[in-house]
Amino acid sequence: MTTSTQSAPTGAKPQARKISRFNRWDSPWLNPKFLIGLGMVLFIMLLGPIGRIFWDETLSYPASSPLNLPPPWAPGYDAEAARPVVQQVESLRARVTATPVATPADAASAQDAPAAASTPARTSLTGGNPFAARTPAADQPAAGATPTRRSMTGGNPFATATTAAPDSVSAAAPAATPARQAVGAAAYARFGVPSWDHPLGTESSGRDMLAVLLVGAPRSLRIGLIAATIGMLIGVVLGFTAGYMGGWVDAVIRTLSDAIIVIPVLAVLIVIGAYVRVLQVENMALLLAAFLWPGPTRLIRAQVLSMRERGYVQMARISGASSFSIMFGEMMPNMLPYIAASFTGNVSAAILAATSLEVLGLGPTRIPTLGMTIYYAIQSAAVLRGMWWWWGIPIAALVVVFSGLFLITVGLDEIANPRLRGRKVTA
Repeated sequence: MTTSTQSAPTGAKPQARKISRFNRWDSPWLNPKFLIGLGMVLFIMLLGPIGRIFWDETLSYPASSPLNLPPPWAPGYDAEAARPVVQQVESLRARVTATPVATPADAASAQDAPAAASTPARTSLTGGNPFAARTPAADQPAAGATPTRRSMTGGNPFATATTAAPDSVSAAAPAATPARQAVGAAAYARFGVPSWDHPLGTESSGRDMLAVLLVGAPRSLRIGLIAATIGMLIGVVLGFTAGYMGGWVDAVIRTLSDAIIVIPVLAVLIVIGAYVRVLQVENMALLLAAFLWPGPTRLIRAQVLSMRERGYVQMARISGASSFSIMFGEMMPNMLPYIAASFTGNVSAAILAATSLEVLGLGPTRIPTLGMTIYYAIQSAAVLRGMWWWWGIPIAALVVVFSGLFLITVGLDEIANPRLRGRKVTA
């Protein structure tokens, strides 16, 4: 291990900084944050080209896999799926709230009750008004009439009266109703048998989640890269032109960028996306790029205003160099770290805007992306059904992308600014 020191202000004591073996050349580009973030983004970007070698991407199509398979490594699902259906019904019987029904004892007490407690059968075509006040004449049933149950809807006027004993009806009802409810709950809550043929499980449309991740994650990142690249190119040209030329050119470009930067982008994109019938990845990227250039334009213009008065720019002017060569040959190489940091910020903003549109259902419906996968999960109530792998895996991929872009931005700031590289000075 070697050490290096840096000059400190007067009255301050410089502290030695250790240089790791990895960065023995003390290169600013060997920044650990920058390299880790770049590796995370490259991992997501290469999922598609490398993933199709080891996995079948056609499994990302609907009805290409079994439905609702949990991941085989998830605890608890294999034991639940392996149980017989009858045992599942018995285990779910306790969770089902059975409808209160009459027991034989209740039926016997109902027969012994006075006649005033029973309600005569309705003769109205609609069943009558269940909330109407009863009259004394209506409370007295006719001779030989069969008491009927009171219903909130007035009962069924077309139902035929049965002469079966109340005991048999009341005895059969408690066994039938909870069983039907338990079977319905078991059919709704039961998942398929997990299999390593689908390591990340499947969803309700029959798509393999690993194939969806391999196809959707690179496409979501590609939307951000295309939109940020186009927006950055426009911002670089306009920013250098406004900062170096000045005058009325600077006033026009500055006014235009200030007017567009205050527009609520998401609201405008929602309106535009609702009217576009067929939305592809490239169309969405171009739509986002139209709102991503004002930020880089303002940033680059501010840097060019301070750089155009430096000595090497004045010497280039005296030597007769053209404005184009001065801007993009002399000044732009010194601004590459700032431009790269602004580019990664625009990529994050574009991916966030695209994901927001897709979660609302305004994305490319025929192309698997991370945002559309979350939209289908919300639409199918995956959270309520306990299918966490349906919405959790796309969110985890987005977290990896945003974390990698953030680390790249922080690393580029440290590369461009030597004061942020860890030189500590103690008084």
